[in-house]
Amino acid sequence: MVRNEATRFCAWMKHRMSSAAREDAQFTLLLTDRADRGYEATLIWLSGAKKTRHESYLFEDTTMSYEGVNELIFSGRWFTMTPAATFIVKSKKKPEIRLFVTIAGTGYMEIKERL
Repeated sequence: MVRNEATRFCAWMKHRMSSAAREDAQFTLLLTDRADRGYEATLIWLSGAKKTRHESYLFEDTTMSYEGVNELIFSGRWFTMTPAATFIVKSKKKPEIRLFVTIAGTGYMEIKERL
């Protein structure tokens, strides 16, 4: 379940990063801590065809945690994310069951059991 959620989140992010690169667009990813369900990722398009549109990723059976800045910025023109980020996707029932999802602006994504 945790691996499936981590994989879905990676696919969601990769799709948006690819769209941004194709359109030479930029977006910001806001991470909001929802007390009842952990973090929620909200993507706001800053330029391109989808400018000012919002998209959210809600974690269904798991929760996400993240230590660092609450806002990540991705540039499709330079294919960079500032800063690169590692998220922790974990089970709601058993938080000790977790995976680390690393996302870099170059489109590189990795799911690991340990950092």
